[in-house]
Amino acid sequence: MPHAMPLSPAGRPVRLLTACTCALLVAGMAATPAAAADSVSYDFESPSQKLPFMAINGFGRVLVGPAPGGRPGQAARVNIPNDGRSFKSELVIKGLDAGSHRFGFANYLPGDWQERDLDTIVAQWFSTQDDGGGIKPVVALSIHGANWQLKVHWMRGGEIQEAVIPLGAARPGHWNRWTFDITWSSAGRPGAIAVARDGVTVGSHQGANNYHRGEPPHFRIGAYRPSWRPEKGPSKRVGAAEAVLFLDDIAITSTAAGSPPDVRTAAPGGASPSQSPAPSPSPTPAGSPSASSPLQAGEAPVGGDTSPGATAPEARTDATAPGNAGRIGAVGGAVGAAAALAGGAFVLLRRRNATGSPGSAHRRART
Repeated sequence: MPHAMPLSPAGRPVRLLTACTCALLVAGMAATPAAAADSVSYDFESPSQKLPFMAINGFGRVLVGPAPGGRPGQAARVNIPNDGRSFKSELVIKGLDAGSHRFGFANYLPGDWQERDLDTIVAQWFSTQDDGGGIKPVVALSIHGANWQLKVHWMRGGEIQEAVIPLGAARPGHWNRWTFDITWSSAGRPGAIAVARDGVTVGSHQGANNYHRGEPPHFRIGAYRPSWRPEKGPSKRVGAAEAVLFLDDIAITSTAAGSPPDVRTAAPGGASPSQSPAPSPSPTPAGSPSASSPLQAGEAPVGGDTSPGATAPEARTDATAPGNAGRIGAVGGAVGAAAALAGGAFVLLRRRNATGSPGSAHRRART
């Protein structure tokens, strides 16, 4: 006599229920990468969180340790020593498409930050070109002298065009909360950039904002001093202190083109929008090998190239890092759906609101 097939509490064969559950789980996992690629966040609080790789030229470091300036929790400390060789220490986040995104992050210049009439780039959007040559970032946030500024680049008639947008005075010893709403331009469509600092719009740009060839712009955040590149000689390093700054609460979210930032629309004495001519074709960027210096006491390394003396390609990226948070959320959702079928319980996963603080729950009270 054949054995009776066991039934679930609802009276359905367990075998069928299991097959449906597995199918849903596989389908959910297959859909994960698309959501993960454009939704990433890093708050530097969990030692188990996989973070981006570093792009370092010379002996700078990106280390995780206590946040300065009265901010609770952890932050990333970035430094570039004035040693005649070092000029860049950045985290690199790739895998974004050429659509619209909101980039949020916090940064902090120490109270003893040295004002120099040379750019220190603290965030840049870089378009790697097909021919592997070198070219300026399409968008770059920098501190120049005592002020913040944004540079936007595009190509016209085979030459790079530049717009410089003032963003107000820098405030050493103060945590800045930045929001960049960016829609990338294409050969036949203008782009848009809206910049907010501490909840107030401080600058904007309408028109071409990239070179329209090669890979979509990827995001780099940290510190980069172009004037310190060794081929430019030692003169611009004389009398300069090492560059040290802090980063926290990085969040990138895909958005609908043209969606307005959740900020006040005008800043007292703020910059007016800049415009560029119609988009036109373009060329190229690059990198070089990097080495890392030993860790400092009380700090942990960020990224993959973290062992003392390790060397890695400047533009190296982690194939699994972009979208870690998104992958975890989407896979969790699939597992929750499977559990709902198996036991009748529903798991509701809430995604992080990209316009709020992207840090962990205990850090939402930050300013």
